[in-house]
Formats: sequence, structure tokens, C-alpha cells
Amino acid sequence: MKTLYQKFIYLIPSIIIFLITLSVTLKYSWPIGWDIFYHIHLSRVYMANGLTFFDPIYNAPGTIINYPPVFHLAILVLGYVLRMDLFDVARLMQPFLAALVALSVTVVASRLYEDKYAGIFAGLILFSGSIAMRLGSSLPENMALIFLPLSIYFFYEFFKDDKIIASFISGCLTGLVALIHPAATFCLVFAITFIAAGLVITEFYFERDTGVIKRALKGYAILIGTAGLIASVWWLPAFYFKSFGHGGVATSLSVSRSLSILKYPDALGYFVLVLAAAGIIPAIRRFELRDRLILLWIISMFILSKSYYFGINVITYRVLIYIMIPLSILASSGLISVVETIKNKNKDIARILLIALFIFAVFQAFNNLSSSKVADYGAMTAYGRINIAPPTDSEFELAKWFNSQNEDGKISLSNYFTGGFVMAYTNRPVDSLLYEKSEIPSRDELTERGISYLVFDKRLKASGDFKFNASSSFLFYNPTRINISDLEYPYLQKIYENQDFVVYRVL
Repeated sequence: MKTLYQKFIYLIPSIIIFLITLSVTLKYSWPIGWDIFYHIHLSRVYMANGLTFFDPIYNAPGTIINYPPVFHLAILVLGYVLRMDLFDVARLMQPFLAALVALSVTVVASRLYEDKYAGIFAGLILFSGSIAMRLGSSLPENMALIFLPLSIYFFYEFFKDDKIIASFISGCLTGLVALIHPAATFCLVFAITFIAAGLVITEFYFERDTGVIKRALKGYAILIGTAGLIASVWWLPAFYFKSFGHGGVATSLSVSRSLSILKYPDALGYFVLVLAAAGIIPAIRRFELRDRLILLWIISMFILSKSYYFGINVITYRVLIYIMIPLSILASSGLISVVETIKNKNKDIARILLIALFIFAVFQAFNNLSSSKVADYGAMTAYGRINIAPPTDSEFELAKWFNSQNEDGKISLSNYFTGGFVMAYTNRPVDSLLYEKSEIPSRDELTERGISYLVFDKRLKASGDFKFNASSSFLFYNPTRINISDLEYPYLQKIYENQDFVVYRVL
């Protein structure tokens, strides 16, 4: 009975996060975020074509698929087993993914510091920063984050006890991450490589034994070799097909999106930073293997967040969630250190402080995951912010209307993000032509690309010396110069209109 209770304690953060995310899931009728619609679309591609590397719908006649398949196959399998619509499956996955990420961090922290309270607080503190709002969505990245801390932990186990099996398990988990999300794979491999180098240097400094270098290289080689074998199942064919077609998995970003270090505290949260600061001092004082692991992990992700200084493009804000994981573990260690110090003087005050901080951590998690900003997604343009998720009633009506049409044919929309939703909902081929150029395409262009429908977003109004202006994956129009609901082109016929959209058939 005592063993069962001890195991249940580790589930406390996961249960709390599950309930919070479940309440948010039930609040909205669509999956949270915009990216999920593209992933649902890929699941439907696999449903129709089997395990393929070619997407015939997106930018028809199609592109090479640019994501590993595990997440999309998971949606597909759950939809089949539960007999559910894929959109509902994506909603259902939200609380489970968030809870499993919390459980992973809880287990790793508790095993590292051999303290169940350190694990419990790490699992909750992870959600204390605003960056954690992304963890409430169904995304391949969030699935990958379940396995990422475990992979690093098993690599630590190899270093601690020279267990080859631990390095092998770490490699298996890394390979699995590689079949889920490319960016998470890069972050994980970079962290492990940096940690390995740092531990080798510090171990050699303390032991003055070259054997530590050989041992580390052996474990690292097993890890990378195992991960590479597992990842090659998808990545080798993906690179092969990428060399022959359009699209495919991206190996780098075309641009960087930097973030000032002064804005890191707002994203990470002052709660975790204060507790992490309290954890740094005893960690440096002890400087045990586990302390070096956590410090190196944090440093590696911080360096990665600033990699644009070294000519490597990165979206800094997205990297912060990878910093948040080891930071929350260090913060939980700091919290326990503070409580233990107070406990030596007054047990009652220590107990009250522990309970108060637990309640505050739960409040922070609830405040972040249930915020209205969780479901409010927008794209910044030269003409202001455009809402892109959740789908509006007009977007849903537009998608249902296309589903009711018997005629086939490609659709080109003036709003890239609406196109993504319509594509996921209808499984109809879409074309990017309409938002690529600042004019109405000619009949020859439309015929050449096989486009049967043009869809204009009436919300994309802008002022300036133009009729149309293509910008940021949108086609804006000047309502003082053009009436989007009454275009006078001999080869266009208006066939549908609702509050926000108007559809023309290409004659």
C-alpha cells in the first residue's frame, strides 16, 4: 500500500496539468493553435495514400512531406481505434500530451535528486512561465518533449555508472524523437553533445584519467549510432526524395527570429528564475555529476537560443521551452534546498512554505494554460495583426460549403492560414497562387495551374496606392479601389459568399 502511494505521488503534477488542460480543451470546439490543422491534413494524406513521402494536396500538384510521421500516424491510429473525427482526436490529445510532459520532467527530476518533492515541483514549475502555453496544444514538438528529458537522463545514467544499456536506451529515445520532430531532435543532440563534452572535461579535471574520454566516446557513439539507425528509417528516404522534388524536410531556417535576453524573464517566468537562482549556489557548491548535467543542459540551450550570433538561424522564443525543462529541474532543487535550510530551524514554517509554493505553482500553471491567449493565434503583417486561429464561423461555413460541392478542382485562397484549415477539413487540393502576386491571376495562369476556385478574405482590407497587395502570405485589397464581392472579370463567376469570404468559380 505504501509503495502504491509513493508511485501515486509522482502522478500529482500530471493529474493537475491534465485537469487544467482538459478544462481548456472542453472550452474550445477546435484544437488549440493553427499548426495542428496542417498535421491533421498530413494524417489524412496517410489515411488516403498509406505511408508516403508525397503530399498531393498541399500546393497541388503536391510537395514532399516535410515532417516525420509518428505524430500524424498517432492521430490516425487513435481516430481509427476510437472511431473519432481527427479534429476531435487532436483535441483529446491535448491534456494527455501536456500531462505526459509533466510526468517525464517529474520522473527525471526525482531520479536526479533522489527526492520525490523535487520531482513534483519540477513537473509543476515547468508550466509556470508563459512559454508553457504552447504545451497545451497537440503538436509533434510536445510529443517529442515527453521523450527528450528521459533521453538526457539515461545518458546521465551511462556517465554515472558506465551502463552501456543506458546509453543504448538514450539512443533509442533520441531516435524516436527524430521520428517525431526535427527541431526537437536538433536541440536534443546539441544538448547531449554539449553535456558530453562538458562532463568529459570536468571528469578529466577531477580524475586526471584519460579513460574517462574513451568511456565517454564509447557511450556517445552507441547513443548516436542507435539514434541514427532508428531515425534512418524515415530520414534516409526523406532526403532521397527531397533531392528529386519540391518541399521536403527543412534542415535549416531561412530567417532568424531573435529575442532580447531582457525578454527571457517574461517568457520563462520570474517564479522559476528566482528558484533556479536559489538552486545554482548549492549546485555549484556540490558540483556533483547531476549538478554539472543540469548546468550544462541549461547553458547549451541558452547558447542555442543565441545561435544567430554564429550565423545559425533560430526562432529564439521556440527554444525557450527547451531551456525551461532543465531550468524547472534546477528550480525545484533550489526550492528543496531553501525548504531544508528552513526546516533545520523551524519545521512548521518549512511545511507552510512548501504548501504555499505548491499552491502558487498550481496557480501559475492554471493561469498560463487557461489564459485566453492560449487559443488566440495571429500573424503579424505590415497592416496589423491577423487572427489565424481558432477558425471563425465564416471559415467553418466556407469549409462545409466546399465539402458540399460535387465538383473537383484546386482552390486558391487569399489567406494562407484559412487555406490550411480548409485543406485539413475538406482534403481538397490548394494552390498558393492568389497570395503570391499583387493582382488577380489571368485566365491562362489559372488554367495552367488547374485552379477552379478563387477565395477572397473580405477581412484583408488595407489602404495605400494599390488595388491588391500580396504580403506575408495574404492578399490584401484596397476597398476604396476594388469591390471584392463584385469582381468584374469575364472568366470569374461569384458562386458563394458569407460574412468574411467570397468564392469565384473559374470559367
